[in-house]
Amino acid sequence: MALSNINMRKHIYSFLVLCLLASSAWAQTDQSKIKDLLSRLPADNSAKLNKSMEDLAALGKSGIVQIAAMLTPPGKGDNSKIQYALGGFSFASMQSGREAWRQLAAEAYGEALSKVTDPDSKVFLIYQLQTVGKDESVNVLKSYLGDEKLSGPASRALARIGTASAGAALAQALGGASGSTQIAIIEALGDAKYKDSASFIEKTATSDNVNLRKVSLYALSEIGAPSSESILALAAQKAFYGYDEADATAVYIKYLVRLAQNGSTAAAEKAAMELIKNTPDPKQSATRSSALKVYSDIKKRESVPVLVKAMASTDPQYRAAALKLGQKYTMANGTAPWLAALKTAKPEVQAEMITMFGRAESKDALPAVLKALNSKENSVKLAAIWAAGKIGGESSVKSLIPVLKTGNAPEIQAVKNSLLTIKGNGVTDQLAAALPALPAAAKPAAIEVLAARAASAKLPVVTPLLKSTNTEVKKAAFVSLQSLATENDLPQLYKLLNNVTSADEIADVQKAVSAVITSSGDVSSQTDIILKQMPNAPADKQSRYLGVLSSIGGKKALNTIVSSYSSGDAVTKRAAISALAAWSDASASRELLSIAGKTTDAEEFNLALTGYVASVSKSGKTPVNNVIMLRNAMDLAKTDAQKEQILKELVKYKTFNALFFAGKYLDEAPLQQAAAQAVMSIALANKNFFGKEIHDLLTKTESVLKGPESENQRASIRKRLSEMPAGEGFVSLFNGKDLTGWKGLVEDPIKRSKMSADTLAAKQKKANEKARAGWYAKDGNLIFSGHGDNLCTVKQYADFEMYVDWKIEKNGDAGIYLRGTPQVQIWDTSRVDVGAQVGSGGLYNNQKNPSKPTKLADNAIGDWNTFHITMVGDRVSVDLNGENVVNNVTLENFWDRKLPIFAKEQIELQAHGNIIYYRDIYVREIPSQTFELSAEEKKEGYKVLFDGTNTFEWVGNKTDYFIENGELVIDPSRGGKGNLYTKDEYSDFVYRFDFKLTPGANNGLGIRAPLEGDGAYAGTEIQILDNDADKYKDLKEYQYHGSAYGIIPAKRGYLKPVGEWNTEEVYLKGSKLRVTLNGTVILDGDLAEASKNGTADHQQHPGLSRTSGHIGYLGHGDSLRFRNIRVLDLTKVPEAPAVVDTPKKKSKKKK
Repeated sequence: MALSNINMRKHIYSFLVLCLLASSAWAQTDQSKIKDLLSRLPADNSAKLNKSMEDLAALGKSGIVQIAAMLTPPGKGDNSKIQYALGGFSFASMQSGREAWRQLAAEAYGEALSKVTDPDSKVFLIYQLQTVGKDESVNVLKSYLGDEKLSGPASRALARIGTASAGAALAQALGGASGSTQIAIIEALGDAKYKDSASFIEKTATSDNVNLRKVSLYALSEIGAPSSESILALAAQKAFYGYDEADATAVYIKYLVRLAQNGSTAAAEKAAMELIKNTPDPKQSATRSSALKVYSDIKKRESVPVLVKAMASTDPQYRAAALKLGQKYTMANGTAPWLAALKTAKPEVQAEMITMFGRAESKDALPAVLKALNSKENSVKLAAIWAAGKIGGESSVKSLIPVLKTGNAPEIQAVKNSLLTIKGNGVTDQLAAALPALPAAAKPAAIEVLAARAASAKLPVVTPLLKSTNTEVKKAAFVSLQSLATENDLPQLYKLLNNVTSADEIADVQKAVSAVITSSGDVSSQTDIILKQMPNAPADKQSRYLGVLSSIGGKKALNTIVSSYSSGDAVTKRAAISALAAWSDASASRELLSIAGKTTDAEEFNLALTGYVASVSKSGKTPVNNVIMLRNAMDLAKTDAQKEQILKELVKYKTFNALFFAGKYLDEAPLQQAAAQAVMSIALANKNFFGKEIHDLLTKTESVLKGPESENQRASIRKRLSEMPAGEGFVSLFNGKDLTGWKGLVEDPIKRSKMSADTLAAKQKKANEKARAGWYAKDGNLIFSGHGDNLCTVKQYADFEMYVDWKIEKNGDAGIYLRGTPQVQIWDTSRVDVGAQVGSGGLYNNQKNPSKPTKLADNAIGDWNTFHITMVGDRVSVDLNGENVVNNVTLENFWDRKLPIFAKEQIELQAHGNIIYYRDIYVREIPSQTFELSAEEKKEGYKVLFDGTNTFEWVGNKTDYFIENGELVIDPSRGGKGNLYTKDEYSDFVYRFDFKLTPGANNGLGIRAPLEGDGAYAGTEIQILDNDADKYKDLKEYQYHGSAYGIIPAKRGYLKPVGEWNTEEVYLKGSKLRVTLNGTVILDGDLAEASKNGTADHQQHPGLSRTSGHIGYLGHGDSLRFRNIRVLDLTKVPEAPAVVDTPKKKSKKKK
């Protein structure tokens, strides 16, 4: 028996151990699922969001509680993903058919409230209960009603639940509440409309504490108990039925509404009438009007006598309220009381009542409205005109036309507006019939109505008026042609176009012809119609058809107009320019610029240049290209007025080049203010524009600004200057005058590095002479003659940002070398034989990485182009004319592809045997530091994997992992996928690196990992984690920083504070693993030994069997930084470095 008990105990013990292990494995599985789920949020689309919510529900209550328990206090971590997950689940739980989810969420949030300690996290969870909670959440929430910080959220949640038990919980807590908790509970009782609490709240409604009194009155108004009426009425009376701190009058009105809704209509009606009686003062008009609405809403149609009586009031606001309320009761003989009152009302009130009839479209009132058309009171008559059209429609036209014959200007305008809104063809029939007999003052209005209604059939009635001696009538007739004329009327329109003499009339007929022509057919056929008609016109009138062609648009029309300009007389030339300037888009801009550049006629020049400048805003091009267009105009501009207009247009396009271009005119007195406005506007809009030269521009701008706003503008500039980053910023590489700062080309960087100083100096001297022969400055441009070699900066650059304008000629080919390496390509895109059709801006000599631009963004040959080039590390981005054509692409080392790009070298302008122009070359150096091995590390054989300048030794996700300030930065929002791995594999090694954590950051160092799969299991992961983040407080010991994830735990307490750099070394030889953090060994173990009986996390780790693989950074959706990465391959050295002694852990000082 004893043995049997012992055996039984063994079985039970074994069973409990198995349960414990299963529970641990299950918890670990949940944590992995949670980690994966959070990494997928926020979701890209609704389908992914729904899937995430289903996965969240599948975690069950314990999983949701785990997620909620990860919430951290403000400033201690990033709660955004957790809040997104829980908030999303709350919303999803309240959708139709998700009652099980709702109950799950409510139970989980209730349990999680006891797991979090900080008030902000509790508030968030209580808010979720406000969304999903019902009676099951009442007991949880009521426990927080006495908490000063949480009583408000808990009270609001209970009010939202709104059941009897929720109200009872609030009422029960109210007895012992005071201060802010009392106020919160009273407000919630009001929101819940909990009637049993009215008697208690009535006691606090007269409190001397205004906040308590205000919330009590509010709650009573929401509850609407009959017993509260006298209290609320007295409070409103004390406020003189106006505004006071307790808002007594407003809540009394609301109370009366609630009282009626609760069934006490007689009491509410009586109180409303008493309130109307007690508020005769115009200052109380809003209160009186509100009381009238309460009464009307209760009595409905029976309220009409009281509403009509309001017409006797001298308060227009009160009358307006009565009319608005009475409007819905005018049907079914409802107008009778109003019509009776209309007879004796004052004119002002009659107009208001007639307007109300119109709004109600009361047919019964139409006779009275039509009669009012004869009123001698202007306000009454105008109201009747509008109301007649609204009520009578087509039938009222015969009554409105007489008003056109006898009315004054306002009355004629009112009839016109009314006729425009009346439906039916009868309007135009009657109006056209009356038109000939109308007085001249009314005819324009009638014509405009016919035109607005596109009454083409009535054109014969309008046509005679084209010869009217009355200027306004004639003008209206001509303007109407574009709305009335049809294809059948073209012969008459051509005749008119050939014969009219007034410029306005010519323009009107052109618009009419254009409207007819463009109403059918394509652009080509429309153009052909006009080209066919032009020869039939007198020679001196043919230019009038150019304006029609302009409205049609298209290449054929454009060519015709250009031809007319070239061969025409002075009148034709100006008509052609006007037509080009009127083009709907910027298609004619090049021709306008060409004309401006060639003509010697001042009027033609002004027309062309002005038209060209106006076309810039219609171009649809990038701001960068628009600036180029405006600079083209400035090159031709002759007068200060023309130049000023260009500078004013420049303000719209806040580009880098626009800033310096505007700054060139700060010293020209006539243009100074326009230039100053442009510089100020552009510089203030772009905080990335900084440096000494920009500082000087703004300083000068501040000193010259004038005008009424100048003081505020100067203050804005001073603020911008005070905030401008220190340092050189953007610096000009070309002074516009000579080759200062430039030198000739000597070989390539590798060959130069092997030369002695004397040899290099001698060769440089010859190269400089050659450069001066082939390169020169003229008119502010840096020009290559087509003979010679590359032009190079004297200074060398590491990371930089560069702006440069360039222009090539036919068959041109050039480029810009970055760090002495070819090249950002420039070429004539028509050279299809060499692949130039892809466009400029690509990294032409790349072989492994993209070499072509992503789009064609070049301007035409002979036009200027603008490059914005950014080089950070070995990555290059290029914008051409404001469009990105290369995005973060690695520039390969053309001179030796086995090497990364040079860390620092010269910038070169390529010579390729043809003429090329450059201007406005600016560079901003981006601070960077290059890491170098220590002398000891060099001796030991370490290899640099990342020195801050390139990622040559890495493969994988180079989108999210990028270089910034010499550091390897991870930004998961950039849209990349996967991890970053060394391009080589390593078996046994020592790996050293620095890292800087952000709050809550999570990453990992994969070792002996394949390029595919989960590096934590397919390889082995050394955890990189912000141990102190509150959301990680419940992790397993083998999940913290430095641990071999899931296998061997690391010691804690040696991480530096978030935001400081840490130094780490990972030693791996065979199965022996050692991790040293900031000089302390935090892990020293054997992977094989630790896993021989299964891993600590009870997961499969196939990577443990690997003897070689890549080293990589395994991102988990968080931002952090790395630097100074190097590795020692132990398979290539006799033995590993000595083990670092583990110093004793320092005890933390108590604060």
